[in-house]
Amino acid sequence: MNYNKKNATKKRKRVMSKGVKLSHRFSLILGRAVLVAVFVAAIIGCCVAFGIYKGILASAPDIRTLDVSPSGYLSTVYDCNGEEIDTLVAAGSNRQYIGIKDIPKRLQLAFVAIEDTRFYEHKGIDLKGIVRAGVTFIASGFKSQQGASTITQQLLKNNVFTSWTEEKSILQKIKRKIQEQYLAVQLEKIVDKDWILENYLNTINLGQNTLGVQAASLRYFNKDVSELTLSECAVIAGITKNPSAYNPIRHPEANKKRMEKVLRDMLSAGFITEKEYQEALKDDVYARIQQIDETVTTSNSSYFVDELIEQVITDLMTIKGYSEAQAYKLVYSGGLKIYSTQDTAMQQIMEAALTDPENYPGEKTYINWHIRYTDAEGNVKALSEQTILAYYKERKSKNYSLDYDDQEAADAAIAGFKEDYIAEFGGEFDDSSESVLYIPEPQASMTIIDHTTGEVKAIVGGRGEKTGRMTLNRASNTYRQPGSTFKVLSAYAPALDALGKTLASVQDDAPYKKTDGTDLKNYDKKFRGFTTFREGIYDSINIVAVKTLEEVSAQVGYDYLLNFGFTSLSTQDIVQVLCLGGITKGVSNLELCAAYASIANHGTYIKPRFYTRILDNNGNVLIDNSATQEHRVLKETTAWLLTNAMQDVMTIGTSPRARFDGMSIAGKSGTTSNNRDALFAGFTPYYTCVSWGGYDDNSVMKSTGYVKDLWRIVMSQIHKDLPDLGFPMPEGITKVAICTKSGLLPIEGVCDCDPRGSCVREEYFEIGTVPTEYCNHHIGLKICTMSGCVASANCPEYMCIQKVFIIGGDPMSADGPYLAPEGFEDEVCPIHRDGNTNDNPDDPNP
Repeated sequence: MNYNKKNATKKRKRVMSKGVKLSHRFSLILGRAVLVAVFVAAIIGCCVAFGIYKGILASAPDIRTLDVSPSGYLSTVYDCNGEEIDTLVAAGSNRQYIGIKDIPKRLQLAFVAIEDTRFYEHKGIDLKGIVRAGVTFIASGFKSQQGASTITQQLLKNNVFTSWTEEKSILQKIKRKIQEQYLAVQLEKIVDKDWILENYLNTINLGQNTLGVQAASLRYFNKDVSELTLSECAVIAGITKNPSAYNPIRHPEANKKRMEKVLRDMLSAGFITEKEYQEALKDDVYARIQQIDETVTTSNSSYFVDELIEQVITDLMTIKGYSEAQAYKLVYSGGLKIYSTQDTAMQQIMEAALTDPENYPGEKTYINWHIRYTDAEGNVKALSEQTILAYYKERKSKNYSLDYDDQEAADAAIAGFKEDYIAEFGGEFDDSSESVLYIPEPQASMTIIDHTTGEVKAIVGGRGEKTGRMTLNRASNTYRQPGSTFKVLSAYAPALDALGKTLASVQDDAPYKKTDGTDLKNYDKKFRGFTTFREGIYDSINIVAVKTLEEVSAQVGYDYLLNFGFTSLSTQDIVQVLCLGGITKGVSNLELCAAYASIANHGTYIKPRFYTRILDNNGNVLIDNSATQEHRVLKETTAWLLTNAMQDVMTIGTSPRARFDGMSIAGKSGTTSNNRDALFAGFTPYYTCVSWGGYDDNSVMKSTGYVKDLWRIVMSQIHKDLPDLGFPMPEGITKVAICTKSGLLPIEGVCDCDPRGSCVREEYFEIGTVPTEYCNHHIGLKICTMSGCVASANCPEYMCIQKVFIIGGDPMSADGPYLAPEGFEDEVCPIHRDGNTNDNPDDPNP
């Protein structure tokens, strides 16, 4: 360096020059301006940020108006003994709420250890956790993220900020985070830690469509949450970070690592001892999980629960005023407790009997088939089994049916139809869209009602495997012809109840015409002549029933049916043959059972019910259905008389096949034209049951007796240990001998001397309806064998014989009239009437 005097002077002059001084001053001013600008910008930025922050807080919901509790709970169905039989759950509703007192402390601490170690220390947000997460994020080069959300924040995130999964920008996330933290602090000012933890543990998603720790405990370990071991608690707590990745069924190894971390964190926090930690690690908890998972099946619900749901939804709409959508949502995600009337033992007996192929006369396979078809013009159509049926009925036979010998034959028929259809119309089938369900035939359904309460105890709507919920229920949602079961309800019941008729009243079972001019026939194509109502009931005689309905009038018969609870009838059914079950739409098994239950219940109809009460998610009574809805249909005496006549059905009538020993039974069978439907409606002192059988496509059955077999098999098991209470006779009934050909009092020595056998028997009557006239059907005469005429007072006794003749009736009927002996003349004996006692009619001197 040159430090001589000359150079130093030059440097000093340069520094002190005016230009340099101005340059330095400008730089200083500029620097100060920049600093001021930065400072001002910082202040403005802070103000803006603070304003935005305040705006975000201002737009946050008021914590006092928020419901932070979880929503969406599965509903539970209980049987008549209070045992759980089913759960009703929609997506996002498989939750069973449980109080903090019933959640084991070790499970609470497991979640605290893994999710929010300082839960009991912070006031809603964990500042230390936030700093730790920030440092980790920066240190990792902005790649590794650690959660800093507290349990309180997670509760708010899941139950208030439910749309967080739809956030598309960092600004939306920041806004939600700020509001979440703010509300977390506010929430902890008004509720305690136990309340927060309770709601959190009932909210979280724990995989396998389970929400909350109780649902998870039942799904993974098949036990109440209060019974969980330490290792099981750690398994469940380890799921919540990622319910899919840490699912202990699908990913046991991943869950195990997470479970071990939960246990380590619990040990570090002092929540468990070293001994407990080691024991929990040794527990082979995943073997238990796999074993339990193998026993878990997807519930398709029973036919009973299906119909129960229908009734509950209807009542929620009519009684509580819900819309249909609201009612469905409440049933499937409202956490209801529905106390049903089902007797589980009866339901199981019924299901077993109707499922057993041994109880059916051979088996056919019916198809339920769907496929997409594109025609030659490119139009897409949906075809079904009805397309096959219509196609072949037109081209092959009107009697073509969809009932095949077996599944192989059904598949062959489908393949053949596809070939025939393409050959005729062209186009193509989309085989990927094809679905086919094989349904065993003939089908069956059954209902059992406790007729003293109206409670439905069991119901099955079909045979074969039930493939889902709310499937076709042939017991409640299909309508079939009731056949002869309508004779009692529409003809004999009103005749006895309102017309003053009795079981001894008679009709002439003789050739008769329908209103359309065709012959009315009995099932056996025979005629019995004058026949009592009792015999008309137990032998199911069509002509007697129709003539009785005509006396009653079809309108009155129809009105009685409405009073018996039938809802599927129309005024078009007010016809001559109403009592034979020839109606427009048909009736349901359930309503037919309720109608016969009215007779069993001494003439009082009770509307069938499937539940007694419904509680909401908070345990409050939503609907109390314990009171019966009832009205009187028949006099008690009428109901008993019909019951007594139907007891004969079981012994000397059409249905001994349905009878079993040790129990009083009354019933009535019914079949329809060509055996397309078969029914048996019967009752004991305890229960009323109706069984039905037939083909879904209304095909003709070769055998109908299996319907009575099913009734006997089910009811005999149900009544196995029950004492026979009989059908006690009410006051107002008396017993009197009558002539069964006239329904009147018998003539001694005449009515009991009918050539076909005695026509005298004892019959029950309602007091006030006992006949006072004597038989007008028989005539008893002494005949003089010498003249062949009616004996005179002078005819020798040894020449006279007693003869009984039947008067009236159709000569074509089985009754006669009986022809008189050869030579008989309807006059007094001409030989002896004038006092001649000579035995020789040719004697000139009598």
